[in-house]
Amino acid sequence: MRHRTGHDQHFQPQLSYNGYGQGGEEPSRRARMRKRRPRIELNHGIIATAGCCFFLGCVVSTIVLLCFLRRPHDVHSPFWQRKVDLAQHLKRQQQYQQGHIGSANERPDEKCPTYGCPIHPIEMSNLNGTSKNLIVSKSHIMLTQMSNRESQVNQDRIVMIPSFTVENAKIDDSNNFFIGLFDGHDDKGHEIASYAAKEIPAQIASKLQHLDKSPTPNEMTQIITNTFRNVDANAPPIAGGCTAMTVLRIHNDIYLANTGDSTQFIAIYHPPPKLVEEKSSHNERYIQNMTRPSSVQLHLQGSISIHHQNKLHKANFPEEKSRIENLGGRIHIPPKHPMGSRVIARSSTHNEDVGLAMSRSIGDWEWTAIGVIPDPDVQVINLEKFWNTNNISAKDSKVFVVLGSDGLFDARKAEFVAKHLAYGFFESPKSDGDVSEQMLTVGKKLVNWASPIEAKFYRDDISFVAKIVEL
Repeated sequence: MRHRTGHDQHFQPQLSYNGYGQGGEEPSRRARMRKRRPRIELNHGIIATAGCCFFLGCVVSTIVLLCFLRRPHDVHSPFWQRKVDLAQHLKRQQQYQQGHIGSANERPDEKCPTYGCPIHPIEMSNLNGTSKNLIVSKSHIMLTQMSNRESQVNQDRIVMIPSFTVENAKIDDSNNFFIGLFDGHDDKGHEIASYAAKEIPAQIASKLQHLDKSPTPNEMTQIITNTFRNVDANAPPIAGGCTAMTVLRIHNDIYLANTGDSTQFIAIYHPPPKLVEEKSSHNERYIQNMTRPSSVQLHLQGSISIHHQNKLHKANFPEEKSRIENLGGRIHIPPKHPMGSRVIARSSTHNEDVGLAMSRSIGDWEWTAIGVIPDPDVQVINLEKFWNTNNISAKDSKVFVVLGSDGLFDARKAEFVAKHLAYGFFESPKSDGDVSEQMLTVGKKLVNWASPIEAKFYRDDISFVAKIVEL
């Protein structure tokens, strides 16, 4: 009423000035204005309703966007079907920060798990007589060296379980073993790598324990894939991720699984009819000499063939590129160096765009929504068929498996690494009690060749593990 009265008084002087007086056309004009006012009030109601709807739409859109950007626990469903509990995510993050999840360092007094005692390498510069005997032998070697960056943290993790024991009589076999290599990246990548190195063998053993029969290759492949997915979905919610590469032997089948850009393969060493002493002396001088640069090369007397080398997961490959771009991800591919491609994501942790060097990984929750997945490529090798196909027994050949981080294989090719390891395992002169020392020297030579000549240049973490496989 105040508004209407004020409006009438406003027009009163105009009516007198125009000569209409108290009568004339004033009543009809007032009537016309009264008829218009309800329409004006209706328009205000529509505007208010539209404003409320717009506000609610903004709120809902913001919530949906936050849910899309946050890391879900069921990350392998389409994003519109994912169930996200932000409170639970924040709770897990708080628990992790308090040290309740995924410790980066294993306690030395921790008892062996039921599935076997894991062996981890020690930083190469910290090796001593006792630790050397665990990581180097006549049948295996595992080495790691920290990079020369300022952080002073080695982000690579290796685990080997020489006797992978499953409490299931239909699966347990004395020849079963497990090997895993995990290359961490970003600020907390080493913690994700430690988590994966512990959880992947544990979860595989748990799944195998409850089977009522020995798994088929397809069933075992699905167990490994589901394990990688589950470890990724429940990884500590921190800034970091890792590659994941495993070798698992169950009876006479070997399963090579890879997620990321580390390298693994099976090598066959074909021995010569006879070792020539002069060539052996040359090779020994070469191995012992750590001076660089050097024109002297290793001349392996036998030969090497590489089998089942994994495919690297890089964003420039068509199938990887298509998946990421279909989910709205951005990819940078250097024209001259396509293998240096990066998956670009806006990182809330770093508050800037960050490029991920691989298209698949464990962790890296800020990249999950744009198509970086944990799913491994799994190769299944039946050892009996492999032996027969390559005439291994007839030729007295030897077989070994190799896993290495990109710190090694970005600098050296698979054949180069395999030849050095074959020399250490099968051709180097060994005396009683000197096996581990000789093999360790070969391993140090590999690390030396993978490092830049001048210390001022960047050197990545370098890690590798190799194990002889017998039928």
